[in-house]
Amino acid sequence: MPYLWMLVTGGIVSFFNSWGIGANDCANSFATSVGSKVLTLKHALVIASIFEFLGAFLMGSHVTDTVRKKIVDIDMFETDPYALMLGMMCANFASGVWLTLATYFKYPVSTTHSIIGAIVGFALAYGGADAIVWKTIGFIVLSWLTSPVLSGFFSYGIFYVARRYAYRSKRPFEMTLKMFPILTFVTFLINSFFIFYKGAPQLKLDDLELWISMVTSFSIAIFMGCLSWFVYVPYAKKKIEKFFEGENQTSIELQDVGLDEESTTDEGRITEIDLDTMEESVRNETPQGEERTREEWEYEFGESLYNDSESIENNIKRIEKYHKNLKNKKKYDDIDKLHETSEVFDPKVEKLCSWLQIITACFSSFAHGANDVANSVAPFATIYSIYLTGEVSKKSDVPIWILAMGGIGIVLGLGTWGYRIIERIGTELTKVTASRGFIIELAAALTTIIASRTEMPVSTTHCQVGSVIGCGLADGKNNIQWKYVRNIVFSWVITLPVTGLISAGLFSFAYYSP
Repeated sequence: MPYLWMLVTGGIVSFFNSWGIGANDCANSFATSVGSKVLTLKHALVIASIFEFLGAFLMGSHVTDTVRKKIVDIDMFETDPYALMLGMMCANFASGVWLTLATYFKYPVSTTHSIIGAIVGFALAYGGADAIVWKTIGFIVLSWLTSPVLSGFFSYGIFYVARRYAYRSKRPFEMTLKMFPILTFVTFLINSFFIFYKGAPQLKLDDLELWISMVTSFSIAIFMGCLSWFVYVPYAKKKIEKFFEGENQTSIELQDVGLDEESTTDEGRITEIDLDTMEESVRNETPQGEERTREEWEYEFGESLYNDSESIENNIKRIEKYHKNLKNKKKYDDIDKLHETSEVFDPKVEKLCSWLQIITACFSSFAHGANDVANSVAPFATIYSIYLTGEVSKKSDVPIWILAMGGIGIVLGLGTWGYRIIERIGTELTKVTASRGFIIELAAALTTIIASRTEMPVSTTHCQVGSVIGCGLADGKNNIQWKYVRNIVFSWVITLPVTGLISAGLFSFAYYSP
C-alpha cells in the first residue's frame, strides 16, 4: 500500500509525543494533588488511566479538528498529500523531542505550544506564509495570553471566598462541610454540561438540544450534590473526627514518655538524635575495611572540606559534592521559608479538602485528556486519513482507537517521568495544601474545559500555573517563588521557535533532499 511506512512510523512518533505530553503536561494536572500528598503517584496513575481516556474519547475530537485542519491551509497540500503526511510526522517528532528534553531538565513547557509551533514550522518550509491560517494562529496566541489570567482569576476568587467564609470562620470545619455539597454541585454541573452540550460526537450527544443538555447536567449535579450532603458529609465528619481523636490520643501517649510531636516524623520515628549517637550508629553499620576517617566525618558535618592526605582529584570531587548538597539545601530552605509564611488552616479542614481534591483531580484529568490529547493524535489522524483515501480531506472523523492510543501514551508518560515536573509545580511555586489544591485544580480545569468547548487549544500548563499563582497571590505576593515563574514563562517563549525550527529542518531535509 502507498505510504504504509509513513503510517507505521507516524503511529510510533505519535505515541512518542503522547508519552512526552504525559511526562510533562499531564504531570501539571496532578502536581498539586501529589505535591500536597493527597495522592501518591500510583493513585494519580489510576485516575489518569480512567479520566484521561474518558476526556480524550468524549471531547478530544473537538480540539483535534482545530489542530489538524484550522492551523494549516490544507488546500495547498491537495495536490501533494505526501507532503502533508510527512509534515505532520515531522511535527509530531519535533514536539516529542522537545518535550523529552524539557522533562529531562525539569522544565514545564506547553505541549500545545510544541505541536502548533512544529506544524507552523513545516508548513512555512513547504508553502511559506500562505500555508498558515494566521487568523487561527492569532486566536490561539490570544488564548495563551488570556488562559493563565482567567485561570488565576478563578483560583483567586474561589480561594478568597472559601478562606473568608469557611477557613477563617469561628467553626472552619463545620463551614467547610456546608460548602462541600455546593462545590460538588458546581464541579459536576460544569463537567456534565460540556459533555452533553455538543460534547461527544461519537455518542451522538452533539445532536442534543441546548435545553436537554442543561436539564440533564443540572439533574446530575443536583443528584451528586444531594448525595454529598446526605451521605458523604455525615460520613466524612464522623471519619475525620474519629481520626483526630486518635491523633490526640497518640500525642498524649508521647508526652507521657517524655516525647513531643516535633521530635517524631509522620511515621512516629524519632528524628532528633544526638550527634555522637548518630556517628556511632553509622560507624557500626560501616563494613570492615571501610572505616571512615576523622576527616571524612568532619566533611560529613561540614567542618572541613580539604584533606591533605588525599589527592587533589578526590578533594575536587568532595568539594563538588559539597557544593551540590549546598545548592539542594538552599533550594529546600527557600521552599521551607516560603511555606512558613503561608497561612495555616484547621487540620480537619485540610483532611476534608483532601477528599474534595480527589474529585477535582478527576475533573482536571478529564479536562487534560479532552484538550491535550489533540496535540499528539491530530497529526496522526491526518496521516491516517490520507493513507485511507489517498487525498487531503477537510471532513473526517477521528477514530476512537487513535484517541485511545494517545490516552495510553499520556498515562505511560506520567508514570515514568511525570515525577520530574510534579515537584517543580507542586511544591516550588507556592505552598500547596489540600485546602488550596482542590481550588487550583478546579479553576484550571474549568478554564481548560471552556477552552475545549470553544475549540481553543489552550495550554494546560498555562492554566495550571496561572491557577497556582492566583491562589498563592491570595496569601500575598511574597508567597510566590517568582524566579520559577520567570523560568516557566521563558519556556513558553522559546518553545514555539524551537519546535518550529526542528520540524522545518526535518521536513526540508526529507522532502527537498535529492
